[in-house]
Amino acid sequence: MSTLGHSVICSDPWPVVEVDAVAAGNALLQVVLLSVVTASLAFTVTETVLFAPLREWIKRRSLWLGKLFSCGYCLGWWIALMLVVLYQPRLLDRWWLLDYFLTAAVIAWLAAFQWIALCWLMDRAGK
Repeated sequence: MSTLGHSVICSDPWPVVEVDAVAAGNALLQVVLLSVVTASLAFTVTETVLFAPLREWIKRRSLWLGKLFSCGYCLGWWIALMLVVLYQPRLLDRWWLLDYFLTAAVIAWLAAFQWIALCWLMDRAGK
């Protein structure tokens, strides 16, 4: 620590962090693609006739799981969390646990809009 010139106390508390634009773009693309997978899986399990027997069986076994497998947004959150654990996309590159949680939140949020669009399309198609 120097008393002349700049001291440690006057050092910049917000150092410049260089961002790799390619890595950031790849992470964002990965999050968007994972949201498509999340929406597709959540919609297929919660809305299609194919999974109706499974949903009914689960409802008889557990009220909580029955509600989970009947709600596209709720199931989408759990799918997003599993995909984040498997693929480990990182949007922020800080505090890994918070980063993974927020990345899962973004995936689930994007997937919710896609799930709504899928429900609307199925309604329009009369299915």
